Amino acid sequence: MCRKMFSSMGLLLLLLFFLPARPQQLETASVPPPPSLPPRPSSTPTTWRCPLSSADGVAVSCACDLPHTLRCSGGDRSALVAIANALRGLPPSSAVSLLDCTVANVTSLPASMLQGVALHGLVVSSGEIKRVAERAFDGLASPLLALGLPNNALAIVPAPALALLPQLERLDLSHNHLRALDGNSFKGLIKLTFLDLSDNAISRVTPGVLAASLPALRTLRMRGTRLDAANASGAVRGLSNLHELDLSGNAVKGPLSPDSLPPLPSLRTLSLARNNLTSVKKGALSGLPSLTILSLAHNQIDVLEDHAFLHFGALSKLDLSHNRVVTVSGSSLAHLSRLTTLDLAHNFLRALTVDLIAPLKSLRELRVDDNDISMVLSGALRGATSLRNLTLSDNPLNCDCNMLEFADWLVNGSMLSPADQATAVCATPPSLENGLLVEVPPGELLCGADEDAMEQNLGPAAAGLASLPNDEDPASSPPLPPVSSARLKLHRFQYDGFRIALEWAVEETAAPYACDALYVYEEVGAHEVLLESSPLHCNSSALRDATRLAVALPSVDLQPGHKYRYCVVLLESGDPRKGEAADEVSLVLGCSEVIPLVPTTEPVLSPPAAIPPPDPDRLIDTFDANATTSGSVSVFARVSPDGEKGNCELTVAVFVEGIMVAQRRLECPAGRASFAGLPAGPYRVCAGLGTDVTPRGRCVTVRAAPGTGDNAVENLALAIGLIVLTGVLLTLLYVITRHLIHRPKCQGQYFMSGTREDQQHPRYVKLQATTKV
Repeated sequence: MCRKMFSSMGLLLLLLFFLPARPQQLETASVPPPPSLPPRPSSTPTTWRCPLSSADGVAVSCACDLPHTLRCSGGDRSALVAIANALRGLPPSSAVSLLDCTVANVTSLPASMLQGVALHGLVVSSGEIKRVAERAFDGLASPLLALGLPNNALAIVPAPALALLPQLERLDLSHNHLRALDGNSFKGLIKLTFLDLSDNAISRVTPGVLAASLPALRTLRMRGTRLDAANASGAVRGLSNLHELDLSGNAVKGPLSPDSLPPLPSLRTLSLARNNLTSVKKGALSGLPSLTILSLAHNQIDVLEDHAFLHFGALSKLDLSHNRVVTVSGSSLAHLSRLTTLDLAHNFLRALTVDLIAPLKSLRELRVDDNDISMVLSGALRGATSLRNLTLSDNPLNCDCNMLEFADWLVNGSMLSPADQATAVCATPPSLENGLLVEVPPGELLCGADEDAMEQNLGPAAAGLASLPNDEDPASSPPLPPVSSARLKLHRFQYDGFRIALEWAVEETAAPYACDALYVYEEVGAHEVLLESSPLHCNSSALRDATRLAVALPSVDLQPGHKYRYCVVLLESGDPRKGEAADEVSLVLGCSEVIPLVPTTEPVLSPPAAIPPPDPDRLIDTFDANATTSGSVSVFARVSPDGEKGNCELTVAVFVEGIMVAQRRLECPAGRASFAGLPAGPYRVCAGLGTDVTPRGRCVTVRAAPGTGDNAVENLALAIGLIVLTGVLLTLLYVITRHLIHRPKCQGQYFMSGTREDQQHPRYVKLQATTKV
């Protein structure tokens, strides 16, 4: 069975042996030129044909990737024998120089397995080879120059078998189970120039053993072993011809000092990446005068001491990415006059300074992606005449007036490509967030004391407030209240297709506070435009939890898929308990991130519950609301017996055009509340159990009675008119009553006297007297 994980090893070795080497950048070091090989058969590559595609009687397949190379896979131990038999009978015109063979279920390589076969390069792997016979490579018809036994299970170096290969120049024992190297491991390999021991469990190396056995060694790769600083230093001691050394992924820890490695006068490429180095001391690695490429990436380095690279005058490439560097002094890099490439990506740099760039006169490429860079100081790039590549992506650039010089350099003074220029992206102020610095007009790179103070305290929220339009005369408008240090952050966001619900987390120190306004910005290209502003009405004293503020707004004017930022302004009142005047007011500001307006899939304004919430119509059996006057609403609510079970919390809220303007908690199971100072109605008054009330719950819509509050003068006049009319009627009644009481009596009239009998019947007397008259 073919080894798939390392199927490219044979081709890699082939390129090492027969093709010109191509330089590679660290972390993998450059490949040295291939060794000289004996003359090949006289046939040219154009006439050479792949000698076989299968071996007789064995389930193995072979292919030729390049001339004079053969790669076979499949079968088992017998496949090696069949392939060797097939190669022995080849004519010189079909000779194979490199054999890359992968078989399964092979735990050892037998003696004389390739006897009579002419090969210059051999790669054998099964994933299970534990032993190599002492005479495994005996009887080869030509000297073997390269041997690869990667991806096997070798626990020790097969020194007896290797001793029979005195012409060997390249050896690959990577991805095995080697644990130690001693004086006999490579004895006799005096011509070996390339050795790969990567990804083994080597933790102990006899000091000087490699130099004693391998005097011609030029490339040593020990990536991913377990060497500590002492064993790593001992392993390479005396390798005076070594050009490339890879010690990445080991257990080297602590500071990198002058004696961390022994003198290696010919060393040009060194990788100490993925260790646990913590700093670079003054004069580090003093014994490497020829070093041109150094990788210290993926360590814990946070300090580069002054003159740390004192002895690296020939260094051209330095990789310090993925460390913890906060600042770089000019003295740290002062001796790197030939450095052309510097990688400081993924560190904690705060600014791009003159000290970092000015000493590097030959610098052509600088990477500072993913740092904490917020500014590029004046003059930082003034002398960077050779710089061709600069990347600044994922940095929180503050695009204010301090960036004018850098912006001008990007556009007019640099030789950067458009792709590199596009990595300078503004993070603040909010109006320029995500905008390319090269596209920002110089007139928009502004500074201001108020803006600086607000951005220092609150970042985008304060900047958003400062950029709000003010139509009033600045000279006559009152100054803004001071900005509070209390924080206000968006905790949750929900959009159900027609309404946006925002829950804000308010720092406890902001109370007592009142709501002031809600602002909505829309992201348009590289800028943000104020789309709408709405007044907010709330009071922390009326909220059950003053650290949670729920705000809802309709999405009528917002377009799905567009990106918006939501900002809230609160007015923090002075707290007498803290020795503050009650009339002192401070601004509490908070802005969300830029959020795409897409429906959310999970509830946001209320915590998830295992049981669906009960129906408000069933649990609130009585709910009345009345708008007594314009701006005033009275509410009465009663909870049903089912709603009283457990922790009963009854809350009512008032909405105007979908925006909550007031909220209050009532006593359970029944309570009344009055709201005053509300904006003009109509009002959507809702009640619910719990702390979150939405316009979808138990709600009623109320309006102030016609004329209520608006016809006060007319009502007063009508009342006065009624009082006057009542007074007139009472006066008239009094006059009539008085007249009736004082009416003249009958005997006062001039009638004739009647008889006694007439006096007894007065009704007849009057008639008689009248008759007489």
